[in-house]
Amino acid sequence: MKWLLPLSALSIGLLLGWFLAGSPSADSTAHGAKGSGGLSVVEVTHPQGDSYVEKGAAASVSVRAGSLKSLSDTDAWLKELEGKDQLDQMEALLARMKSADTGDFAMLMDGVQKYPRSLRWMAQTMLATKWAESDPQGMLVYIDKQPMDQQWGLRNSFYGAWAKENPQVAYQSALKLSNQRAQQSAMQAVIQTVAVEDPRAAVEMAKNMQELGHRADWLMRNIYQTWANEDLETARSAALAMPDGPQKVQALSGALNNWMQDDPMAALGWLESLPIDGTVYNSKKEVFRRLLNQDFDTAKAFIEAKSDPMERREVLESISFSNLSWKKDFEQIEAMYHWVGEVATGQVYDNKVGDVMRALVQVDRERAEAFVMNLPAGSARMNAIGSFAQQMAEQDPAAAIEFASSLAYEDEKRRALSNMGWQISRYGVDAVKTIVAQTSDSDVQRELASRVVADWSKYDQPGALEWAESLGDDQARSSALQSVYKNWMQADPVAALSYLETSVEEGKQANYLRSGFQEWAQQDPQAAVEMLDRIPATLNEQQNADIYSSVTRTFVRHDPMAASEWISTLERGMNRDKSVETLTRTISKTDPEAGFLWASTIDNEDLRKNSLSQSVRYWVKNDIDAAYEAVTDSKIEASEKESLFQMIESAR
Repeated sequence: MKWLLPLSALSIGLLLGWFLAGSPSADSTAHGAKGSGGLSVVEVTHPQGDSYVEKGAAASVSVRAGSLKSLSDTDAWLKELEGKDQLDQMEALLARMKSADTGDFAMLMDGVQKYPRSLRWMAQTMLATKWAESDPQGMLVYIDKQPMDQQWGLRNSFYGAWAKENPQVAYQSALKLSNQRAQQSAMQAVIQTVAVEDPRAAVEMAKNMQELGHRADWLMRNIYQTWANEDLETARSAALAMPDGPQKVQALSGALNNWMQDDPMAALGWLESLPIDGTVYNSKKEVFRRLLNQDFDTAKAFIEAKSDPMERREVLESISFSNLSWKKDFEQIEAMYHWVGEVATGQVYDNKVGDVMRALVQVDRERAEAFVMNLPAGSARMNAIGSFAQQMAEQDPAAAIEFASSLAYEDEKRRALSNMGWQISRYGVDAVKTIVAQTSDSDVQRELASRVVADWSKYDQPGALEWAESLGDDQARSSALQSVYKNWMQADPVAALSYLETSVEEGKQANYLRSGFQEWAQQDPQAAVEMLDRIPATLNEQQNADIYSSVTRTFVRHDPMAASEWISTLERGMNRDKSVETLTRTISKTDPEAGFLWASTIDNEDLRKNSLSQSVRYWVKNDIDAAYEAVTDSKIEASEKESLFQMIESAR
C-alpha cells in the first residue's frame, strides 16, 4: 500500500493537467452556451443528428463508421492494461481518452471498476467529463444499466461533469429522475458545479430544490462558502439579504467559514456587529458551534472578551470540549478544566466539566481517576465522577464497577453506577454479569442488575432468568426479574403468565404485570389488550383495573380510535370505568364533547364526577354554550349537574 499515496498524488496532478489542457472537441454539438451571470436553456444534439430525448431512449453507444478503435480493439486494450501497474494504467487511460470515440466509453468505464477506490473515482470523473461532452444521453443509459450500488457515484460524477458544459440541461435532466434520492443527489452535483461559476444561479437552483421537498441546508452553506472564496463581501451581503429562516442561517455560516479560518477574531467581530434578530442569533450559534470548535485558542480569547455572563454562556454552550484529546495533552486539558471554572457557571459549568473529564479519560485513565478524586465536593465533582465512570464502562466495564464500589459516599456511588448502566447493558454484559452476581455490594446489584438483563433477556431469556434468580439482594433480584419478565411477556405471554402464577409471590404479581403490560403496550398495544383477560385471578379489583388503565393510556396515545373501539367492547365494571377515565383524560383536551359523552357512561360515581368535570373544564374554554347545552340535556343526576353548571357560570 506504500505506493497508493504518492500514486494518488501523481494521478491528481495528471488529472488537473488534463482538465487545464482541455479536451479535444466533442463529436456532439451543444446548441446554446453558458453565459456569464446566467444559464441558458440548451438542446443537446446527438452525433447522428437525434435530438435529446428522455432517459430510456436508445443511446448511441455503438461505434460509428470511421471510429479510431473498434470495440474488440478496446476490449483487447483493456486486457493488456491489466498487466501494467496502476500509474501506467492511469497514464494510458489519459492518452486513450484524448482519441476516444463514443463507443469506447462504456468499456473504458467498465475497465476502471477494477481500480482502487480513490483512483477509480478520479478515472470515472475524467471519463464522465469526456463522455458528457460528446454523448450525455448515452452515459445516462449506461448508468441505468449498472448495479444500484454503482449508479449513485456514476450519476454524481456524470451530472457534475455535464453541468460544466450545459448546466441548465443537466439540471432539467436531474428534475426528470423519478427516484427521489437519485434526483436529490443529481441536483446537488449540478448545483455544486454551477456554484463555482455562477453562485447566484446555484442559490436559485437550491431554493427550487427546497421547494421540491429536498433538504438544501447543507448545500446552501456549501454554495456560499464557494462564493466567499471568490468574493467574500458580496457573498456576505447576499446571505444577509436572504429571507429569515434556516437557509439564511446556513448561508451566513458558509459565507463566514473561510474568513474564520484566516482571521477568526475579525470574522466574529463582524458577526457580533450585526443587528440581532432571530436569524442572526441562530447564525451566531451555528458559527460558534461549527467554527469555534476548530480553534480552542480563538474560542478562549473570544469568550474571555465577553463581560456579559449570558453572552459567555451562549458561546460556551456552542462549544464541545469532548474532542480535546485529539489536540491536547493531559496538562493542557487539565488547564482547560480550570479555565472552564473561571468563565462558566451553573448548569453550563457542570456540563462542560463533564466534557473535559471525558477528554482526560481518553488521554490517561489513571491520572484522570486521581484528578477526579482530588476534586472538592460539589456538583462539578459529582458530574466528573459520572463522566469518568461512563468512559470507564465503555473501555473496561469490570474496572468501572470496581471504581464505583470504591467510592465512600453513597450519592457518588449511585451517580457512577447510574452513568455506566447504559454502556454495560449494550457492551459489557459478559464481562460484568459474574461480578454483579457475586459482589457483596448491594448498591452495585441494585443499580446494575436490571441493566445487565435488559438486552440479554431478549436473546437468551432462560440464561438471563436463571442469573436474575441467583442474585442475593432481594431488591436487585426483584428488579432484574421484572426486567426479564417485560421481554418474556412479549415473546411468549402464555409461558410468562404461567411462570408468574407458579414462581412469583402473589403480593408481587401486580408489579410484574403492570410493568410487563405497560412495556408491551408501547410496542404492540393491540396484542397487549388481547391478553388482558388472561390476568390471574390473584389480583384484586383495583390492581386489575390499574393495569387496564395503564394499557389504555398507551393505546390511546398510539391510536385513539382503535382504543375507543376496544373500550366499547368491555363489560361494565371497574376495568371499563378505569379505561374510560383514562380515555376521557386524554381526549378531553382536543375533543371535550367526546370526552363528556364517554365520561357520562362511567358507573363509578367518583370516577364519573372527576371525568365529567375535566371534560367540561376544557370545553368551556372553546365553546361554553355547547358545554351548557350538553350538561342540560345529559341524563346524569341533578346533583352532578349542579357542580358542572357552577363551573360553567364561573367561566362566563
